[in-house]
Amino acid sequence: MSGLIAKGKKAFRTLSANSDILGDLLANKRSLETRQAYAKDLRDFFSFIAHSDPTPELVREFLALEQFNALALVLNYRQHLIQKGLKESTVNRRLAAIKSLVNYARTIGRCKFTLADIKNEKVSRYTDTSGIPTDQMKELLELCDRTTLKGKRDYAIFRLLWSNALRRGEISNANVTDLDVDNRCL
Repeated sequence: MSGLIAKGKKAFRTLSANSDILGDLLANKRSLETRQAYAKDLRDFFSFIAHSDPTPELVREFLALEQFNALALVLNYRQHLIQKGLKESTVNRRLAAIKSLVNYARTIGRCKFTLADIKNEKVSRYTDTSGIPTDQMKELLELCDRTTLKGKRDYAIFRLLWSNALRRGEISNANVTDLDVDNRCL
């Protein structure tokens, strides 16, 4: 039983009043890409509101604001992003980072306000995401010279992109361990 109590005390020290709430939030994000994007977005937010990178003290000061003042700051920031001409999805992602920080702080008892009243920007749909027609894809695959190593690679990349609707980043991050021959459909 004493082991559980020791772990509880350690967890409590982690959530203490002087902890780095932003650092803890980022450490709890599973995806490296999410951590990096949130860190960048929150740096931008604190640069806008305080002309400074976020420090643990500055983050605690923001999280200690009253509801009205916090909403005013975040709404001013959103208006700033819109005036900069950023796309709706970028504005929404930056707001999501701030909301995530506030929600995390509320969960651990370090914030009393919520940003639930701040709505996302309506994202305009991309014009056409259906890809190229099947006959054009076949023509493209025929252009790959599969007698060469480069041609085999290009053919494999095109097939992966087309057959699995993958993004470029997903292809570039693919690894042999991602292949699951036991559960593939034939």
